[in-house]
Amino acid sequence: MSRTQALWEQPGSVAEQFWRHGRADFPIYDMHGHMGAHNAIYFARCEAPAMDAHLARIGVRRLVFSHHSALMGSMRNAAVHRIVEGCSERLRMYVAINPHYPEFIKEDLALFDKWPFAIGLKMLSAYHQVAVTDRRYEYALKFASERHLPVLNHTWGGVPYCGGPQLLELSQRYPNVIFFHGHSIFGDWDWSRRCIVEAPGNCYLELTAVPGLRGIIERLVRDVGSERIIYGTDLPWFDEYQVTGGVISADIGDDDIKNILYRNVERVLGTDW
Repeated sequence: MSRTQALWEQPGSVAEQFWRHGRADFPIYDMHGHMGAHNAIYFARCEAPAMDAHLARIGVRRLVFSHHSALMGSMRNAAVHRIVEGCSERLRMYVAINPHYPEFIKEDLALFDKWPFAIGLKMLSAYHQVAVTDRRYEYALKFASERHLPVLNHTWGGVPYCGGPQLLELSQRYPNVIFFHGHSIFGDWDWSRRCIVEAPGNCYLELTAVPGLRGIIERLVRDVGSERIIYGTDLPWFDEYQVTGGVISADIGDDDIKNILYRNVERVLGTDW
């Protein structure tokens, strides 16, 4: 009997509930999303109405996203917030931080406290080709430190802008910032472990792209514990059903699954956001 079949036949399990009803019986928090078109790929759902309807079907309580055009183009974060204001309660935003426009960083963060749907910052250092430890991020990171905000970093194993050594240094430099390591330092799993166990308790591995690899979720749970892992999809790059299916099909316990899909985020951010 396959593990998938065994889970399906286990009444009351997270997997049985999800596969029978197409959604979990608890909230899901997707902490890594995007919005908007991208010139390299076709997205079936990349604008707010279609994304929101898809999230409702699977039972996602919150998707926190950054807009492609704010990260890499000319859109300002104020315009992104206006999009969120016109949507359902499911959507929240990261303020996109582009180190090549320091004046925009200061202007946008001056408005942050007036944006109720902004919950943290997003850094895309590999694409901007500016290391996460570079002084050009200092203003934004000090801002996040003062407010104990989450910062979602794009990370990847072996990339000099956002690899393990840079991320560990950053977490030790800013112990009051909550760092979400997007993609879990993909491919360099020893650094994934080190960036959690050697950090001052302020870091979480985020799972975007990881569920597509057999056995890696299990390895991360063994290495750092499910209490240090959070769920994310990169929607619209990946689909909520594919990523959720990867988590609930992993060879981990139901408590681990619940930690990843919602409990850890509620421990860090609460439920009223």
